[in-house]
Amino acid sequence: MEAKSDITAFDDPEYTQQFDTKAAYATTTTSRVFKLLRDVGIPVAYREQITPISFRADKCEMIVLEVVARRYAVGSYLLRHPELKQEPPFRFSNLKVESFLKTTGGGYTDRWGVREELGLRAKKKEEDPLIVNPHAEVWQLVHSKKPSWARGVRLGKVSADRVIEAGVDTDGKIARIKEMEKITRRVFLVLEKAWAMMGYRHIDFKIEFGLTADGRLVVADVIDNDSWRLLNKLWEDFSKQAFRDGESLDKVERKYAIVADLIQRFRIPEQVLVVWRGSAKDQWILPSEYLDDVPGIDLTQITLSGHKETKKCLEMLDQIQTQYPTGVILATIGMSNGLGPILAAHTTWPVIGVPTTADGFHEDVWSNLRLPSQTPMLVCLERNGVRAALNILAQQNPTLYMQQQFEIEELDC
Repeated sequence: MEAKSDITAFDDPEYTQQFDTKAAYATTTTSRVFKLLRDVGIPVAYREQITPISFRADKCEMIVLEVVARRYAVGSYLLRHPELKQEPPFRFSNLKVESFLKTTGGGYTDRWGVREELGLRAKKKEEDPLIVNPHAEVWQLVHSKKPSWARGVRLGKVSADRVIEAGVDTDGKIARIKEMEKITRRVFLVLEKAWAMMGYRHIDFKIEFGLTADGRLVVADVIDNDSWRLLNKLWEDFSKQAFRDGESLDKVERKYAIVADLIQRFRIPEQVLVVWRGSAKDQWILPSEYLDDVPGIDLTQITLSGHKETKKCLEMLDQIQTQYPTGVILATIGMSNGLGPILAAHTTWPVIGVPTTADGFHEDVWSNLRLPSQTPMLVCLERNGVRAALNILAQQNPTLYMQQQFEIEELDC
């Protein structure tokens, strides 16, 4: 895959311009994004960058859809839903995911290589129409930039079978389109946290999918600064939208340079979750099932009494903080929790006290709550302690954020 130096807008060749560094910035951005996605376990076509303006990828049969995820109501979504117009933009607590049929010259080529003319007109921005319900057998297409009540919003229908294998498998799992939506949400969440760690807001993006020779569904094509809206804390746009909004080409080029530089700092951090108990009799709360597929996080188990081995506890605390840049400690204690407060008073790492005997001895909860000053230990019961620890770690871990936020948003789907 070799990048060009063109920057386009509005699907109109008249707006196309060039700047010399565009291809290199686009390749750097795409390569770093795909590497991060691959490292966190998301299937991608990307293999490796081979020159400043090209990378190698698996050859795919591309699916003629653009899948869009939105955290904020902007762009074409706001044109279709003007009732959501506000400043700052309306934020979706659950990602809004939509599918658009990719068209060129008023038609598309189906998965058998047959072109179907739809009679769409690019000058009226009817290209790439929105699919009202991509889970249906027949897709109703509508104008992507008009509200549902506008004249001429309906643009015809397309059989889903011509675009994608939309059935379910023998195990009754979700259809391929739902699989694409699930992957899209995971990709967005990884990038949302990675950009948040840099101080930027990931507003929305579009991605494309392909099928490899062995039938794997992968994120393909490119994901670069043309693929998303990216705003800083002052709501200033650093993506292709700045070009669409009429900013000078030299200013747009500087913004692309900033994005390409920042994206090279994307990383999976080294973190640890410490499960610490005071004695072998104390009940374990094992969070391993939450961390099996999360790179960058180690699980360490320690047994040392805060009451009887205070010096050894503080020495062990120093060893852990020497080995890992950041972490969270779960103090899983039975009677008279001295361990958690001792640790909390001697580290800036979050310490969460989990009174494992609370069901039988309610007073053990109070031994975790009534603490002296400068002893900022948190308290949770049972497995909520593990969840709280993972949420804290997720603030600096895109993979864990993806996992936690995805589950949260699933609760209200």
